[in-house]
Amino acid sequence: MLLRLAWLSWFSAGILACLALLLAAPADALDRVSLQLKWKHQFQFAGYYAALEKGFYRELGLDVELREGGPTVDAGAEVAAGKADFGVCTTSILVNPAERANNVVLGVIFQHSAAVILVPHRAGIRTISELKGHRLMDVPGEGAIAAMLKRDGVDYARLPRVDHDGNPRDLLSGKADAMVAYSTNEPYLFEEYGTPYRLFTPRAYGLDFYGDNLCTSKQQVAEHPERVEAFRAASLKGWEYALDHKDEIVDLIQRKYSTQKSQRALLFEATRTEPLIRPHLRPIGDQSSERWTRIASAYVELGMLSEAKLPDGLIYAADGGGLRTRLQAPLLWALLAAALASALGWALYRNVRPLGSMRLSTVMSGLFVLLSIPVLIFILAYNYRQNAAAISTTLEDVVAKTKHASIENAGNLINPVAATLPLLAAVAAEDPEAFRREESRDLLYQALTSAPQIDAVYVSFEDGYHRVVTRIDDDRRRSDPKIPSSANWHSSYIDRFSGSSRRIRHRTFFDTWPHVIEKYDVETITDIRTIRGYQAAKDVRTFIVEEPWINPDTGFPVIPVRFPIIKDGVFIGCASAHITLDVLSRFLTSYRASPRSTTIIASAINGTIVAYPDLKKSVQLENGRLTLTRLDTIADDNVREARRLRSGTKSDDFFFQAPQSGEEISASFTRFPVSFGQPWEIVNLTPTDDFVGTLKRTNRQMIILITALTGIELLLIFVFARRLSRPIENVSRELRSVEDLTFAHAAPPSSNILEIKELQTALSLFETSLRSFSSFVPLDVVRELIKTGTPLTLGVEPRYMTVLFGDLRDFSSLAERMAPNDLLAQLSVYFEVVSQAITEESGTVDKFIGDGIMAFWGAPAHRDDHVLRACCGALRAARRLQQLNAAGARKGARRCTCASACIARMCWSAMSAQARG
Repeated sequence: MLLRLAWLSWFSAGILACLALLLAAPADALDRVSLQLKWKHQFQFAGYYAALEKGFYRELGLDVELREGGPTVDAGAEVAAGKADFGVCTTSILVNPAERANNVVLGVIFQHSAAVILVPHRAGIRTISELKGHRLMDVPGEGAIAAMLKRDGVDYARLPRVDHDGNPRDLLSGKADAMVAYSTNEPYLFEEYGTPYRLFTPRAYGLDFYGDNLCTSKQQVAEHPERVEAFRAASLKGWEYALDHKDEIVDLIQRKYSTQKSQRALLFEATRTEPLIRPHLRPIGDQSSERWTRIASAYVELGMLSEAKLPDGLIYAADGGGLRTRLQAPLLWALLAAALASALGWALYRNVRPLGSMRLSTVMSGLFVLLSIPVLIFILAYNYRQNAAAISTTLEDVVAKTKHASIENAGNLINPVAATLPLLAAVAAEDPEAFRREESRDLLYQALTSAPQIDAVYVSFEDGYHRVVTRIDDDRRRSDPKIPSSANWHSSYIDRFSGSSRRIRHRTFFDTWPHVIEKYDVETITDIRTIRGYQAAKDVRTFIVEEPWINPDTGFPVIPVRFPIIKDGVFIGCASAHITLDVLSRFLTSYRASPRSTTIIASAINGTIVAYPDLKKSVQLENGRLTLTRLDTIADDNVREARRLRSGTKSDDFFFQAPQSGEEISASFTRFPVSFGQPWEIVNLTPTDDFVGTLKRTNRQMIILITALTGIELLLIFVFARRLSRPIENVSRELRSVEDLTFAHAAPPSSNILEIKELQTALSLFETSLRSFSSFVPLDVVRELIKTGTPLTLGVEPRYMTVLFGDLRDFSSLAERMAPNDLLAQLSVYFEVVSQAITEESGTVDKFIGDGIMAFWGAPAHRDDHVLRACCGALRAARRLQQLNAAGARKGARRCTCASACIARMCWSAMSAQARG
């Protein structure tokens, strides 16, 4: 016994040791594979980083090497040539001969291509066709870009190429005129600097191609199917994790893979990546032959492909597909619906059946209700749904128009200034000394008055010289008591630096231009060169739109815009302007989707409010200083709630309940076009009652009306159902009396309905027939047959029965001595006493024969105790005859005695019983 226990313990220890070794297996024991990325490390490949770092690859026995890509790397070609096991490919797999022949798409990650052509504002390129002859920073393998250029008549291959390392700063610096970029990546730098740009997207030209996809070679699929399936499953799992944990993966990328991009840049990319993958609408990795065929057909139309037939084995056929995929089959959904309906019907049937039979009036009323009331409810619901859909469409259209108008108005706010500043910069570049003379303020005044939204115009130089012309309003007068009360315009300049940070600001005030009303000088330490926007214009050397900030002179937000002054290729200064937002606020106040709607322009990154209908609410006092209000701090409960829900749901369009009033609010968040140059968005909050309130009131009235009509209808249904069912219920009641052989004496009133009248007539005939039948057959036999439902059949049946024969002793001599009437009376009493005793013991009186009586037990209903019953009946009859004789003796009547019984196997029928043997 001890040896056996020892052996078991050693065996268990060995098993545990083997498991430990397996779990602690080194990476060298795993299947080593490589994944070629198509670009440098960034969030574009977040799913693969997540799968690697979270151990998803290792769990499936894979040791994965991630290879960084770049401008000279074509991942699809690397896979086709066998240099990489897996790769991040594009739709070029359809047009590249090597990829078409050798590659397989395991799954599509980006349902829409992120590839775009990025053009800075300074390039002046407004259409695709204008790209001809311009320098291009290219990326290999972007089939959607080639197709877009081909469609607009641009020869992709003949565009001048610029060597680059993928840095969009080269585009800002003027090294190239355009760049093949990703909408999720390169625009960040332009928005960070506030530089306007333009994007040409294939989708805008009707070319909705797949974006990044995970591919491998046909050789891999044939030789290592388990490896391919494992790699695909782990990669898709990694993408699901990455999209659910963006912040974590961004930290991972910045810590381990890429130090070139900031955290904000990676978060920008993550935010813009998810809408292209669309994980909430389609499973990650989903692809279809129909979509691939449409892409191939687009290539055929552009002459880039000879036929739209897909290569054999292009789409990887994963094992199974899971329940989710199978449930997408319409037939299966129909079968499931039918099965569910059957199950519900059976459950209802099982639950209703124990309740027993229902009255006819109840059934008829229920049928009327089920057939009529749902129709009314359906009509009401359908009408409400259709009207609500129409009004919701109207709401969407109005909101869309409001957003479009707001974006257009915001553009109109900046575009005139964007056209004015380059002219000022050109003048300053031509003659920098001109702005150091007082006459130059007239030029600045003309620029200032070129648009009502311009609050200040100024030029600043690298040596510190600064000249400005501004408007004077009540806010400025309140901020500086030295400003004359009659002043409407102001001009000043600051001397260049001359060894000290303190300089003189020379100020001049005008009531009407150019009438001077006052001058004075003040010391200042202001250095425009230290302003962030000035440095940005110096770095990128193009038009800059800054984020709004509080103008200390007015206490309200302004948007600074700047344009660099370049002389002989050297940056010498900057022409700038301040745009006030009161014009935009007034527009938002007057142009609304509905009387109670609110339209806001805010930063999509941090929620800072750019423009609000009430200009005073766009600023707030925080720690003793004025700051711009944010969506989550503004004194508007609905705006704060919308911001909170948007952050939680990541949805741009949704409905919510107003925190105070509880009414339904439609919220819509829409980004400005990426070419605008600022990451702004339109926030539109519209009470749905402004559009569907009338419909709701009408529906409430309809509900009340239909409820009243339904009540009247139910009452009428009940009355008419009772009228219709009463004759049938009378027939049913008469049938129950017939069952007990208690025939009714009064005929029920005849119905006017033909079928019911025929039923009453048939019942009357049946009752008459049964009454006649009962005249010749014992009632007990008839009643038993009716209650048991046993049919009468021809022939006989052998059965053990007990038969009682009884007659009066000395009946002949008794008949001779008694008068006929007395004899008949005594016989009647005798038969009644004996028959009653037999009936009480469930016996059947078969016949009366003169003074004799015959009864039997065991037929027509079978009884196991027929002998006992017969004996009890005989004894009961004997005792009652004794009592009858005792009572008769006192009256002088003659005695009656009888009793006889037998048991035998007999043949019986409904009409007779005969002993056998």
